[in-house]
Amino acid sequence: MIRVVGAWDRVEMVEGTENREREMELDEYRLPGIQSEQSFFISRIPSRRLLPLSSLRRAGSDRSDPRRAGSALRRPTMAALRVLEQHWVSPPPPTGPRPALPLTFFDIPWLDLNPVDRLFFYRFPHSSAVFLDSHLPNLKSSLALTLNNFYPLAGTIRRSSAYDDRFEICNSDGDSVSLTVGEFENMDFNDISGYHRRPFGKLLLLVPSLPKSSDAQPLLAIQITVFPNQGLCLALKVHHAACDGFSSIHFLKSWAAAASRAAAPPSPPSLDRSSISDPYSLSSKLAKTVLLQRSLPHHHKPSPPSPTLAAATFTLPSHQIQALKLKLQSKDSSFHISTFVISSACSWICLLKTKVNDDDDDDLNRVAHFFFSVDWRNRMRPPPPANYFGNCLGCPCFVKANVGDIVEEKDGFFMACKVIGKAIEGIGVDVYEEMDGVIQKVIQVLPHKPLSIAGSPKLRVYDCDFGWGKPEKVEMTSIGGAGAFSMAESRDDKGGVEIGVVLPEDEIIEFGKQFDKFLDKCD
Repeated sequence: MIRVVGAWDRVEMVEGTENREREMELDEYRLPGIQSEQSFFISRIPSRRLLPLSSLRRAGSDRSDPRRAGSALRRPTMAALRVLEQHWVSPPPPTGPRPALPLTFFDIPWLDLNPVDRLFFYRFPHSSAVFLDSHLPNLKSSLALTLNNFYPLAGTIRRSSAYDDRFEICNSDGDSVSLTVGEFENMDFNDISGYHRRPFGKLLLLVPSLPKSSDAQPLLAIQITVFPNQGLCLALKVHHAACDGFSSIHFLKSWAAAASRAAAPPSPPSLDRSSISDPYSLSSKLAKTVLLQRSLPHHHKPSPPSPTLAAATFTLPSHQIQALKLKLQSKDSSFHISTFVISSACSWICLLKTKVNDDDDDDLNRVAHFFFSVDWRNRMRPPPPANYFGNCLGCPCFVKANVGDIVEEKDGFFMACKVIGKAIEGIGVDVYEEMDGVIQKVIQVLPHKPLSIAGSPKLRVYDCDFGWGKPEKVEMTSIGGAGAFSMAESRDDKGGVEIGVVLPEDEIIEFGKQFDKFLDKCD
Protein backbone atom coordinates (compact mmCIF):
# COMPACT_ATOMS: atom_id res chain seq x y z
CA MET A 1 0.00 0.00 0.00
CA ILE A 2 1.28 3.44 -0.96
CA ARG A 3 -0.42 6.31 0.77
CA VAL A 4 -0.22 9.96 -0.13
CA VAL A 5 -1.89 12.21 2.40
CA GLY A 6 -2.37 15.89 1.67
CA ALA A 7 -4.09 18.83 3.25
CA TRP A 8 -6.46 19.08 0.29
CA ASP A 9 -6.71 15.50 -0.96
CA ARG A 10 -6.41 11.90 0.12
CA VAL A 11 -5.46 9.21 -2.38
CA GLU A 12 -4.71 5.55 -2.01
CA MET A 13 -3.29 3.14 -4.58
CA VAL A 14 -2.57 -0.53 -4.13
CA GLU A 15 0.69 -1.53 -5.86
CA GLY A 16 -0.08 -3.47 -9.01
CA THR A 17 -3.45 -1.85 -9.61
CA GLU A 18 -2.48 0.10 -12.72
CA ASN A 19 -5.86 1.49 -13.73
CA ARG A 20 -7.10 2.80 -10.43
CA GLU A 21 -7.38 6.59 -10.65
CA ARG A 22 -9.17 9.27 -8.78
CA GLU A 23 -9.77 12.66 -10.38
CA MET A 24 -9.66 15.58 -7.99
CA GLU A 25 -10.54 19.16 -8.85
CA LEU A 26 -8.30 21.56 -6.96
CA ASP A 27 -10.49 23.95 -5.01
CA GLU A 28 -8.80 27.32 -5.33
CA TYR A 29 -9.95 28.15 -1.83
CA ARG A 30 -7.77 25.27 -0.60
CA LEU A 31 -4.62 25.86 -2.64
CA PRO A 32 -1.49 24.28 -1.25
CA GLY A 33 1.45 26.39 -0.25
CA ILE A 34 0.95 29.24 2.18
CA GLN A 35 -0.60 27.32 5.04
CA SER A 36 -0.74 23.80 3.65
CA GLU A 37 0.38 20.93 5.79
CA GLN A 38 0.64 18.20 3.19
CA SER A 39 2.78 15.28 4.22
CA PHE A 40 3.93 12.28 2.19
CA PHE A 41 4.42 8.88 3.74
CA ILE A 42 6.37 7.19 0.95
CA SER A 43 9.92 6.00 1.27
CA ARG A 44 10.34 5.70 -2.48
CA ILE A 45 8.20 5.19 -5.55
CA PRO A 46 10.07 3.09 -8.12
CA SER A 47 11.73 5.03 -10.94
CA ARG A 48 9.76 5.55 -14.18
CA ARG A 49 6.64 4.12 -12.64
CA LEU A 50 4.18 6.98 -12.53
CA LEU A 51 1.55 7.24 -9.90
CA PRO A 52 -1.71 7.03 -11.86
CA LEU A 53 -2.95 10.24 -10.30
CA SER A 54 -3.55 12.26 -13.43
CA SER A 55 -4.74 15.20 -11.42
CA LEU A 56 -3.15 14.88 -8.00
CA ARG A 57 -2.97 18.65 -8.08
CA ARG A 58 -4.99 20.46 -10.69
CA ALA A 59 -4.70 24.00 -11.99
CA GLY A 60 -7.35 25.96 -13.75
CA SER A 61 -10.40 25.57 -11.50
CA ASP A 62 -11.44 29.22 -11.76
CA ARG A 63 -14.71 30.52 -10.37
CA SER A 64 -14.10 34.15 -11.22
CA ASP A 65 -16.59 36.12 -13.33
CA PRO A 66 -16.70 34.39 -16.75
CA ARG A 67 -17.51 37.72 -18.36
CA ARG A 68 -13.96 38.93 -17.73
CA ALA A 69 -12.66 38.01 -21.16
CA GLY A 70 -8.89 38.13 -21.43
CA SER A 71 -8.45 37.90 -17.68
CA ALA A 72 -5.19 36.44 -16.43
CA LEU A 73 -7.29 34.14 -14.26
CA ARG A 74 -9.52 32.92 -17.06
CA ARG A 75 -9.89 29.14 -17.12
CA PRO A 76 -6.85 27.78 -19.00
CA THR A 77 -6.37 24.46 -20.70
CA MET A 78 -6.50 21.81 -18.01
CA ALA A 79 -3.04 21.11 -16.66
CA ALA A 80 -2.24 18.29 -14.29
CA LEU A 81 0.66 17.86 -11.93
CA ARG A 82 1.43 14.30 -11.03
CA VAL A 83 3.98 12.96 -8.60
CA LEU A 84 6.59 10.76 -10.28
CA GLU A 85 8.83 9.88 -7.34
CA GLN A 86 9.16 10.66 -3.65
CA HIS A 87 12.48 10.33 -1.83
CA TRP A 88 13.88 10.97 1.60
CA VAL A 89 17.50 12.08 1.32
CA SER A 90 19.75 11.75 4.36
CA PRO A 91 23.25 13.07 5.00
CA PRO A 92 25.98 10.43 5.22
CA PRO A 93 26.40 8.77 8.63
CA PRO A 94 28.37 11.11 10.89
CA THR A 95 31.96 10.40 11.75
CA GLY A 96 31.49 12.25 15.02
CA PRO A 97 28.71 13.75 17.14
CA ARG A 98 26.25 16.19 15.64
CA PRO A 99 25.32 18.29 18.66
CA ALA A 100 22.03 20.14 18.91
CA LEU A 101 22.21 23.77 17.83
CA PRO A 102 20.49 26.19 20.22
CA LEU A 103 18.29 28.78 18.56
CA THR A 104 19.66 32.28 19.01
CA PHE A 105 17.70 35.48 19.61
CA PHE A 106 17.88 36.01 15.83
CA ASP A 107 16.20 32.62 15.16
CA ILE A 108 13.40 32.54 17.72
CA PRO A 109 11.20 35.38 16.37
CA TRP A 110 10.72 33.33 13.18
CA LEU A 111 9.52 30.18 14.97
CA ASP A 112 5.81 30.53 14.23
CA LEU A 113 6.02 32.42 10.96
CA ASN A 114 5.50 30.85 7.56
CA PRO A 115 8.45 29.17 5.82
CA VAL A 116 10.21 30.82 2.90
CA ASP A 117 9.41 29.44 -0.57
CA ARG A 118 11.73 30.02 -3.52
CA LEU A 119 11.17 28.65 -7.02
CA PHE A 120 14.08 28.36 -9.47
CA PHE A 121 13.07 27.84 -13.10
CA TYR A 122 15.66 26.29 -15.48
CA ARG A 123 15.68 25.43 -19.16
CA PHE A 124 15.60 21.64 -19.59
CA PRO A 125 14.73 20.57 -23.16
CA HIS A 126 14.48 16.88 -22.30
CA SER A 127 11.84 14.35 -21.32
CA SER A 128 10.93 13.37 -17.80
CA ALA A 129 12.52 9.97 -18.40
CA VAL A 130 15.85 11.63 -19.22
CA PHE A 131 15.63 13.65 -16.01
CA LEU A 132 14.84 10.57 -13.91
CA ASP A 133 17.58 8.45 -15.47
CA SER A 134 20.41 10.93 -16.06
CA HIS A 135 19.93 13.84 -13.65
CA LEU A 136 17.99 12.76 -10.58
CA PRO A 137 20.57 10.23 -9.30
CA ASN A 138 23.27 12.91 -9.32
CA LEU A 139 20.97 15.44 -7.66
CA LYS A 140 20.16 13.00 -4.87
CA SER A 141 23.76 11.99 -4.21
CA SER A 142 25.02 15.59 -4.33
CA LEU A 143 22.19 16.66 -2.01
CA ALA A 144 23.22 13.98 0.49
CA LEU A 145 26.84 15.16 0.37
CA THR A 146 25.78 18.78 0.80
CA LEU A 147 23.62 17.88 3.80
CA ASN A 148 26.75 16.46 5.41
CA ASN A 149 27.86 20.06 5.98
CA PHE A 150 24.38 21.53 6.30
CA TYR A 151 23.06 18.70 8.48
CA PRO A 152 20.83 20.97 10.62
CA LEU A 153 18.48 21.29 7.64
CA ALA A 154 17.75 17.57 7.88
CA GLY A 155 16.86 17.89 11.56
CA THR A 156 13.91 19.34 13.47
CA ILE A 157 13.30 22.20 15.88
CA ARG A 158 12.27 21.05 19.34
CA ARG A 159 11.95 22.39 22.83
CA SER A 160 15.18 21.90 24.74
CA SER A 161 15.14 18.87 27.04
CA ALA A 162 17.37 20.69 29.51
CA TYR A 163 15.65 24.10 29.58
CA ASP A 164 11.94 24.92 29.44
CA ASP A 165 12.50 28.27 27.77
CA ARG A 166 14.84 27.27 24.97
CA PHE A 167 14.55 25.79 21.49
CA GLU A 168 17.16 23.92 19.50
CA ILE A 169 17.76 22.15 16.20
CA CYS A 170 18.06 18.45 16.98
CA ASN A 171 19.70 15.87 14.76
CA SER A 172 19.57 12.12 15.02
CA ASP A 173 20.24 9.00 12.96
CA GLY A 174 17.81 8.71 10.08
CA ASP A 175 17.25 12.45 9.64
CA SER A 176 16.25 13.23 6.08
CA VAL A 177 14.89 15.84 3.70
CA SER A 178 11.81 15.27 1.56
CA LEU A 179 12.49 15.40 -2.18
CA THR A 180 9.42 15.20 -4.40
CA VAL A 181 9.67 14.85 -8.18
CA GLY A 182 6.67 15.77 -10.27
CA GLU A 183 5.68 16.32 -13.86
CA PHE A 184 3.46 19.10 -15.19
CA GLU A 185 1.45 18.14 -18.24
CA ASN A 186 -0.09 20.60 -20.68
CA MET A 187 1.61 23.58 -19.04
CA ASP A 188 3.61 26.19 -20.95
CA PHE A 189 6.96 26.58 -19.16
CA ASN A 190 7.54 30.01 -20.71
CA ASP A 191 4.19 31.19 -19.38
CA ILE A 192 4.52 29.99 -15.79
CA SER A 193 8.14 31.16 -15.51
CA GLY A 194 7.53 34.56 -17.06
CA TYR A 195 7.51 38.07 -15.67
CA HIS A 196 3.98 38.85 -16.79
CA ARG A 197 0.78 38.51 -14.77
CA ARG A 198 -0.06 34.86 -13.99
CA PRO A 199 -2.54 33.11 -11.67
CA PHE A 200 -0.80 32.72 -8.32
CA GLY A 201 -2.40 29.31 -7.81
CA LYS A 202 -0.33 27.82 -10.62
CA LEU A 203 2.88 28.76 -8.84
CA LEU A 204 1.65 27.28 -5.58
CA LEU A 205 1.37 23.89 -7.26
CA LEU A 206 5.16 23.88 -7.59
CA VAL A 207 5.82 24.50 -3.89
CA PRO A 208 6.81 21.52 -1.71
CA SER A 209 4.98 20.73 1.49
CA LEU A 210 6.55 21.13 4.92
CA PRO A 211 4.48 19.71 7.78
CA LYS A 212 3.85 22.07 10.66
CA SER A 213 4.60 20.83 14.18
CA SER A 214 5.25 22.56 17.49
CA ASP A 215 6.89 19.38 18.82
CA ALA A 216 9.35 18.51 16.05
CA GLN A 217 9.32 21.05 13.22
CA PRO A 218 10.98 19.88 9.95
CA LEU A 219 13.14 22.53 8.35
CA LEU A 220 13.46 21.82 4.63
CA ALA A 221 11.45 20.32 1.79
CA ILE A 222 12.34 20.22 -1.91
CA GLN A 223 10.22 19.68 -5.01
CA ILE A 224 11.45 19.36 -8.58
CA THR A 225 8.78 19.65 -11.25
CA VAL A 226 9.60 18.71 -14.84
CA PHE A 227 7.89 20.41 -17.78
CA PRO A 228 8.69 17.76 -20.41
CA ASN A 229 10.97 19.00 -23.20
CA GLN A 230 10.73 22.57 -21.89
CA GLY A 231 12.21 23.15 -18.44
CA LEU A 232 12.01 22.35 -14.77
CA CYS A 233 11.33 24.09 -11.49
CA LEU A 234 13.42 23.41 -8.40
CA ALA A 235 11.56 24.71 -5.35
CA LEU A 236 12.70 24.96 -1.74
CA LYS A 237 10.60 25.51 1.36
CA VAL A 238 12.86 26.49 4.27
CA HIS A 239 11.75 27.20 7.80
CA HIS A 240 12.97 30.69 8.63
CA ALA A 241 13.88 29.78 12.22
CA ALA A 242 16.60 27.52 10.78
CA CYS A 243 18.33 30.18 8.70
CA ASP A 244 17.98 33.41 6.80
CA GLY A 245 18.14 33.96 3.05
CA PHE A 246 21.92 34.25 3.02
CA SER A 247 22.33 30.80 4.61
CA SER A 248 19.62 29.11 2.53
CA ILE A 249 21.18 30.40 -0.70
CA HIS A 250 24.60 29.33 0.64
CA PHE A 251 23.13 25.84 0.98
CA LEU A 252 21.60 25.91 -2.50
CA LYS A 253 24.79 27.16 -4.15
CA SER A 254 26.75 24.45 -2.34
CA TRP A 255 24.35 21.80 -3.62
CA ALA A 256 24.52 23.26 -7.13
CA ALA A 257 28.33 23.22 -7.01
CA ALA A 258 28.35 19.58 -5.89
CA ALA A 259 25.85 18.60 -8.59
CA SER A 260 27.72 20.41 -11.37
CA ARG A 261 31.14 19.49 -9.95
CA ALA A 262 32.17 23.13 -9.84
CA ALA A 263 35.89 23.79 -9.56
CA ALA A 264 35.46 26.28 -6.73
CA PRO A 265 32.58 25.31 -4.45
CA PRO A 266 31.49 27.70 -1.67
CA SER A 267 33.17 27.34 1.70
CA PRO A 268 31.38 25.04 4.17
CA PRO A 269 29.07 26.69 6.69
CA SER A 270 30.08 27.67 10.20
CA LEU A 271 27.73 26.08 12.73
CA ASP A 272 29.36 27.72 15.75
CA ARG A 273 26.45 29.31 17.63
CA SER A 274 28.86 30.90 20.11
CA SER A 275 29.45 33.44 17.34
CA ILE A 276 26.18 35.03 18.48
CA SER A 277 26.76 36.00 22.09
CA ASP A 278 23.72 36.51 24.31
CA PRO A 279 24.83 38.24 27.53
CA TYR A 280 21.29 39.43 28.38
CA SER A 281 19.49 36.07 27.81
CA LEU A 282 17.41 37.50 24.97
CA SER A 283 16.82 34.03 23.52
CA SER A 284 15.15 32.97 26.74
CA LYS A 285 12.99 36.12 26.86
CA LEU A 286 11.91 35.73 23.25
CA ALA A 287 11.18 32.01 23.70
CA LYS A 288 8.85 32.85 26.59
CA THR A 289 7.07 35.36 24.36
CA VAL A 290 6.63 32.73 21.64
CA LEU A 291 5.21 30.23 24.15
CA LEU A 292 2.85 32.89 25.48
CA GLN A 293 1.62 33.69 21.98
CA ARG A 294 1.03 29.99 21.34
CA SER A 295 -1.17 29.79 24.41
CA LEU A 296 -3.50 32.51 23.16
CA PRO A 297 -6.80 31.55 21.49
CA HIS A 298 -6.96 31.63 17.68
CA HIS A 299 -3.19 31.55 17.45
CA HIS A 300 -2.12 31.02 13.84
CA LYS A 301 -5.51 30.15 12.42
CA PRO A 302 -4.75 29.97 8.69
CA SER A 303 -6.88 31.97 6.30
CA PRO A 304 -7.18 30.70 2.73
CA PRO A 305 -5.55 32.74 -0.04
CA SER A 306 -7.85 34.64 -2.34
CA PRO A 307 -8.73 32.71 -5.52
CA THR A 308 -8.13 35.88 -7.58
CA LEU A 309 -4.49 36.44 -6.58
CA ALA A 310 -2.07 36.99 -9.42
CA ALA A 311 1.72 37.21 -9.47
CA ALA A 312 3.99 39.39 -11.59
CA THR A 313 7.58 40.63 -11.57
CA PHE A 314 8.61 44.19 -12.34
CA THR A 315 12.16 45.18 -13.23
CA LEU A 316 13.77 48.45 -12.19
CA PRO A 317 16.60 49.01 -14.73
CA SER A 318 20.10 49.80 -13.50
CA HIS A 319 20.46 52.98 -15.58
CA GLN A 320 17.32 54.43 -14.05
CA ILE A 321 18.43 53.49 -10.55
CA GLN A 322 21.72 55.30 -11.12
CA ALA A 323 19.94 58.33 -12.58
CA LEU A 324 17.63 58.47 -9.56
CA LYS A 325 20.60 58.24 -7.17
CA LEU A 326 22.22 61.25 -8.84
CA LYS A 327 18.97 63.17 -8.83
CA LEU A 328 18.37 62.51 -5.13
CA GLN A 329 21.94 63.38 -4.19
CA SER A 330 21.76 66.67 -6.05
CA LYS A 331 18.55 67.58 -4.26
CA ASP A 332 19.40 66.44 -0.73
CA SER A 333 22.36 64.33 0.34
CA SER A 334 21.49 64.39 4.03
CA PHE A 335 20.06 60.85 4.13
CA HIS A 336 21.09 57.34 3.12
CA ILE A 337 20.63 56.78 -0.63
CA SER A 338 21.03 53.29 -2.09
CA THR A 339 19.56 50.85 -4.61
CA PHE A 340 17.51 49.33 -1.78
CA VAL A 341 16.07 52.72 -0.78
CA ILE A 342 15.11 53.56 -4.37
CA SER A 343 13.59 50.11 -5.07
CA SER A 344 11.65 50.13 -1.80
CA ALA A 345 10.34 53.65 -2.37
CA CYS A 346 9.22 52.76 -5.89
CA SER A 347 7.37 49.66 -4.63
CA TRP A 348 5.76 51.54 -1.75
CA ILE A 349 4.56 54.42 -3.94
CA CYS A 350 3.11 52.15 -6.62
CA LEU A 351 1.28 50.05 -4.04
CA LEU A 352 -0.21 53.09 -2.28
CA LYS A 353 -1.31 54.61 -5.57
CA THR A 354 -2.90 51.28 -6.46
CA LYS A 355 -4.94 51.13 -3.28
CA VAL A 356 -5.55 54.78 -2.31
CA ASN A 357 -8.67 56.71 -3.24
CA ASP A 358 -7.45 60.16 -4.29
CA ASP A 359 -10.86 61.67 -3.56
CA ASP A 360 -10.95 60.40 0.03
CA ASP A 361 -9.30 62.89 2.41
CA ASP A 362 -9.33 60.33 5.22
CA ASP A 363 -7.43 57.90 3.01
CA LEU A 364 -4.85 60.52 2.06
CA ASN A 365 -4.39 61.68 5.65
CA ARG A 366 -3.80 58.26 7.16
CA VAL A 367 -0.34 56.98 8.02
CA ALA A 368 1.23 54.30 5.81
CA HIS A 369 3.68 51.81 7.34
CA PHE A 370 6.60 49.93 5.84
CA PHE A 371 9.19 47.72 7.50
CA PHE A 372 12.06 45.42 6.62
CA SER A 373 14.41 43.18 8.58
CA VAL A 374 17.91 44.44 9.30
CA ASP A 375 20.90 42.25 8.43
CA TRP A 376 23.32 42.30 11.36
CA ARG A 377 26.04 40.15 9.78
CA ASN A 378 28.27 43.16 9.25
CA ARG A 379 26.84 45.30 12.04
CA MET A 380 27.68 43.14 15.04
CA ARG A 381 30.97 43.64 16.84
CA PRO A 382 32.65 41.28 16.55
CA PRO A 383 30.83 40.06 13.44
CA PRO A 384 30.02 36.36 13.03
CA PRO A 385 32.00 34.39 10.42
CA ALA A 386 31.13 35.27 6.83
CA ASN A 387 29.89 31.69 6.32
CA TYR A 388 27.84 31.58 9.55
CA PHE A 389 24.78 29.33 9.17
CA GLY A 390 21.62 30.60 10.85
CA ASN A 391 19.78 33.89 11.12
CA CYS A 392 21.34 37.30 11.39
CA LEU A 393 18.21 39.25 10.53
CA GLY A 394 17.32 41.44 13.48
CA CYS A 395 14.61 43.81 14.56
CA PRO A 396 12.89 45.38 11.55
CA CYS A 397 13.50 48.94 10.55
CA PHE A 398 10.12 50.65 10.88
CA VAL A 399 9.12 53.43 8.47
CA LYS A 400 5.95 55.49 8.42
CA ALA A 401 4.72 58.50 6.49
CA ASN A 402 1.54 60.31 5.59
CA VAL A 403 -0.08 58.68 2.56
CA GLY A 404 -0.74 62.01 0.86
CA ASP A 405 2.92 62.95 1.09
CA ILE A 406 4.05 59.67 -0.53
CA VAL A 407 1.57 59.61 -3.42
CA GLU A 408 2.03 63.32 -4.26
CA GLU A 409 3.12 63.56 -7.89
CA LYS A 410 5.87 66.16 -7.60
CA ASP A 411 7.83 65.19 -4.47
CA GLY A 412 6.27 61.87 -3.40
CA PHE A 413 9.24 59.77 -4.51
CA PHE A 414 11.70 62.10 -2.80
CA MET A 415 9.69 61.97 0.44
CA ALA A 416 9.48 58.16 0.33
CA CYS A 417 13.23 57.85 -0.19
CA LYS A 418 13.94 60.35 2.57
CA VAL A 419 11.85 58.65 5.26
CA ILE A 420 13.28 55.24 4.35
CA GLY A 421 16.85 56.56 4.21
CA LYS A 422 16.48 58.41 7.52
CA ALA A 423 15.04 55.27 9.14
CA ILE A 424 18.05 53.25 7.98
CA GLU A 425 20.40 55.86 9.40
CA GLY A 426 18.51 55.64 12.68
CA ILE A 427 19.20 51.93 13.17
CA GLY A 428 20.99 51.56 16.47
CA VAL A 429 24.41 50.02 16.96
CA ASP A 430 23.40 47.90 19.97
CA VAL A 431 21.91 44.66 18.65
CA TYR A 432 20.70 43.63 22.10
CA GLU A 433 18.76 46.84 22.58
CA GLU A 434 17.26 46.54 19.11
CA MET A 435 16.23 42.89 19.57
CA ASP A 436 14.76 43.28 23.05
CA GLY A 437 10.98 42.93 22.69
CA VAL A 438 11.18 42.52 18.90
CA ILE A 439 8.08 40.29 18.71
CA GLN A 440 5.91 42.85 20.50
CA LYS A 441 7.28 45.61 18.27
CA VAL A 442 6.16 43.75 15.16
CA ILE A 443 2.77 42.81 16.62
CA GLN A 444 2.06 46.47 17.38
CA VAL A 445 2.49 47.54 13.77
CA LEU A 446 0.61 44.65 12.12
CA PRO A 447 -2.87 46.21 12.50
CA HIS A 448 -1.69 49.01 10.19
CA LYS A 449 -1.13 46.46 7.39
CA PRO A 450 2.46 47.47 6.67
CA LEU A 451 4.28 46.71 3.47
CA SER A 452 7.36 44.52 3.96
CA ILE A 453 10.21 43.30 1.77
CA ALA A 454 11.46 39.72 1.43
CA GLY A 455 14.77 38.79 -0.15
CA SER A 456 17.62 41.01 -1.26
CA PRO A 457 19.63 41.67 -4.44
CA LYS A 458 22.72 40.84 -2.38
CA LEU A 459 21.74 37.15 -2.24
CA ARG A 460 22.61 36.67 -5.92
CA VAL A 461 19.92 34.05 -6.48
CA TYR A 462 20.66 33.88 -10.22
CA ASP A 463 24.10 32.45 -9.49
CA CYS A 464 22.61 29.04 -8.57
CA ASP A 465 23.69 26.87 -11.51
CA PHE A 466 23.20 23.10 -11.32
CA GLY A 467 24.72 22.58 -14.77
CA TRP A 468 21.61 23.74 -16.64
CA GLY A 469 22.77 27.36 -16.83
CA LYS A 470 21.56 30.26 -14.74
CA PRO A 471 17.88 30.19 -13.74
CA GLU A 472 15.42 31.61 -16.23
CA LYS A 473 13.46 33.07 -13.34
CA VAL A 474 13.42 33.02 -9.54
CA GLU A 475 10.16 33.49 -7.62
CA MET A 476 9.27 33.85 -3.94
CA THR A 477 5.75 32.52 -3.45
CA SER A 478 5.83 32.94 0.34
CA ILE A 479 5.01 36.64 -0.14
CA GLY A 480 1.48 35.74 -1.28
CA GLY A 481 -1.10 37.06 1.16
CA ALA A 482 1.63 38.31 3.49
CA GLY A 483 1.61 41.99 2.53
CA ALA A 484 5.14 41.69 1.18
CA PHE A 485 7.09 42.22 -2.02
CA SER A 486 10.12 40.20 -2.99
CA MET A 487 13.38 41.75 -4.14
CA ALA A 488 16.24 40.17 -6.10
CA GLU A 489 18.97 41.20 -8.48
CA SER A 490 17.98 41.49 -12.12
CA ARG A 491 18.78 38.39 -14.14
CA ASP A 492 20.24 40.15 -17.17
CA ASP A 493 20.82 43.74 -16.08
CA LYS A 494 23.73 44.16 -13.66
CA GLY A 495 22.66 46.64 -11.02
CA GLY A 496 18.98 46.27 -11.84
CA VAL A 497 16.38 44.97 -9.39
CA GLU A 498 13.45 42.56 -9.80
CA ILE A 499 10.40 43.28 -7.64
CA GLY A 500 7.98 40.39 -7.14
CA VAL A 501 4.35 41.25 -6.45
CA VAL A 502 1.32 39.14 -5.50
CA LEU A 503 -2.01 40.99 -5.44
CA PRO A 504 -5.62 40.49 -6.49
CA GLU A 505 -5.79 40.61 -10.27
CA ASP A 506 -7.44 44.03 -10.56
CA GLU A 507 -4.86 45.53 -8.19
CA ILE A 508 -1.86 43.99 -9.92
CA ILE A 509 -3.08 45.44 -13.22
CA GLU A 510 -3.26 48.88 -11.63
CA PHE A 511 0.12 48.36 -9.96
CA GLY A 512 1.62 47.67 -13.37
CA LYS A 513 0.18 50.91 -14.72
CA GLN A 514 1.63 52.86 -11.79
CA PHE A 515 5.01 51.16 -12.22
CA ASP A 516 5.10 52.08 -15.92
CA LYS A 517 4.24 55.68 -15.05
CA PHE A 518 7.06 55.72 -12.52
CA LEU A 519 9.56 54.50 -15.13
CA ASP A 520 8.29 57.03 -17.67
CA LYS A 521 8.88 59.85 -15.17
CA CYS A 522 12.44 58.61 -14.65
CA ASP A 523 13.31 58.97 -18.36
